[in-house]
Amino acid sequence: MTEVAEKHYLDRLQIAAERLNGVAVARHGYGRPLRRVPMIEAGHPIPDTAGLEGADRALKLADEANENDLVLVLMSGGASANWIAPAEGISFEDKQAVTHALLRSGATIGEINTVRKHLSRIKGGRLARHARPAKLVTIAISDVPGDDLSAIGSGPTVPDPTTLNDARAIVAKYNLALPHGITRALNEPRNETPKPGDSLFAGSQAVLAARPADAIRAAEAVVRAAGYECVSLGDRVEG
Repeated sequence: MTEVAEKHYLDRLQIAAERLNGVAVARHGYGRPLRRVPMIEAGHPIPDTAGLEGADRALKLADEANENDLVLVLMSGGASANWIAPAEGISFEDKQAVTHALLRSGATIGEINTVRKHLSRIKGGRLARHARPAKLVTIAISDVPGDDLSAIGSGPTVPDPTTLNDARAIVAKYNLALPHGITRALNEPRNETPKPGDSLFAGSQAVLAARPADAIRAAEAVVRAAGYECVSLGDRVEG
């Protein structure tokens, strides 16, 4: 996604290279050679310190943006682990521990992200707060059921319909043993996320570039082009 963005701005629009700043973060082994934007490879599904660096850079860039800037956020699956910015009072080790506990619990991705959003300075719409007053545009590739923008990468630039109470209920549902810092943070009202209707998101845009259903249709087209019949079964195609 960053490669395409660089090509668009540098080659098609031919803007001066110094006008394009950013940071790209992907899981280890998935980095790409970029022309202008620094590339960071970070831990997934368990976060590492490289993810801390990536999130810090993203927040700093957003903080520096002004009303004449465009903050373009390119999101895809995995961003919840790749961007790590613990809320106040939470250590990096606490974030690793809660991620381990959630992944072992059998919680759905939606439930996992609900908890993550309320333990972060970047997830659950908080990046949008840092980006003001710049124009904010998010382009996302969905990897979640229902293609909910607030669930992709834990929705750092869009309103969050989930609550601290929801997060606490998930912890109770799976009887998770969590560090004291995590329990305290989930009971701290300041860790509530910005909700739908908040003026924070006025004027911002968020769109889907691709969905799992698009991949299924593309696979079906390839199967049929090869001369085979296929049938769609829910979220998969069989030939």
